[in-house]
Amino acid sequence: MRVSINPFTNYTLSIAAQYQDTQTGIEEAQKKPSRRVYRSMDTMLKECVFLGATRFGTNFIA
Repeated sequence: MRVSINPFTNYTLSIAAQYQDTQTGIEEAQKKPSRRVYRSMDTMLKECVFLGATRFGTNFIA
């Protein structure tokens, strides 16, 4: 009994592994970071004055 071995098996498996790694990397890159929670106005303003406008509206004045 003779078993035929496909010479392209390793080549195909390496391509499939690279595809899987790329797909996993893209999924990780598309995840949104968790939102930052500020407990007080002072801590928010210490980081950046412009964060108030994005959080409290365009009429926010620091």
